[in-house]
Amino acid sequence: MEYGSFLTYITENGNTTEKIFERAFGIPKEKICENAVISPGWNPGRVFGMDRGEKIAKSSPLFGFKVWNIPCGNSKITYVKTGYGASVVLDAVLLLGMTECKNILFLSSVGALSEKFGIGDILIPRYCVCGDGASRYISSERDLADVFGEKTYPNSGAFKRLAAVTENCCRSASVKCHFGETFCADTIAAQGGYIEKMIKHGCNSVDMESAAFFGSAKAAGISAAALMQVSDNVLLKKSLFSDNICEEEKAYRRYVRAEVLPEIIKKYFNEVVF
Repeated sequence: MEYGSFLTYITENGNTTEKIFERAFGIPKEKICENAVISPGWNPGRVFGMDRGEKIAKSSPLFGFKVWNIPCGNSKITYVKTGYGASVVLDAVLLLGMTECKNILFLSSVGALSEKFGIGDILIPRYCVCGDGASRYISSERDLADVFGEKTYPNSGAFKRLAAVTENCCRSASVKCHFGETFCADTIAAQGGYIEKMIKHGCNSVDMESAAFFGSAKAAGISAAALMQVSDNVLLKKSLFSDNICEEEKAYRRYVRAEVLPEIIKKYFNEVVF
């Protein structure tokens, strides 16, 4: 999909990007910072101090997005909680392309498809494999052709910067960091019967939004990378539907999310020139 064609279509009949964005997000597009975090399910209180953030949209009119502007080092970032699923993340990114937003970091949980990955570990995707339906709407000049199995990538510069910052922070905190080849599925409950096929696609992890996130960010001309935390590992029989995740693993995951991830995000946006 060419982003210019998307803008032409969505602004027909006299609509402006200002009106469209405010109707979708519930706030003027001037409220959006140059740097942003998108998370399907985490409120910023899980990775930032809520008392430091300004909630600027409680539930946006069309999508129910929740939006905060949060101090981050020497600047502010916009934090958008979209809800789960590739389509809502895709819509959020395409709409953010109408603003001054230049860099987006995707922040979420990821399921491990490798016995080497522990609960609470950090994972940075090298690429994501499309297993979702939303990605076909942003595939360039494909006329809704099936893009199952195709790869989408983070911005190369953003990936390198995030990898360097994350590895340094993890080393200091004695936290494990992995690089991922992530399968993007449309479902949690029904994916269980297809784990072996995901692994045969070369994937060591699975989520629901990352492929569409990378694809839509590329279409919108926004630099994008993803920072994920392992929530479950079906190969170790520690699934989201089991009670096999022990208290020590849960405590480690809480520590990484509350202490290590915020440090990575702060350094990623403040210590590196985009």
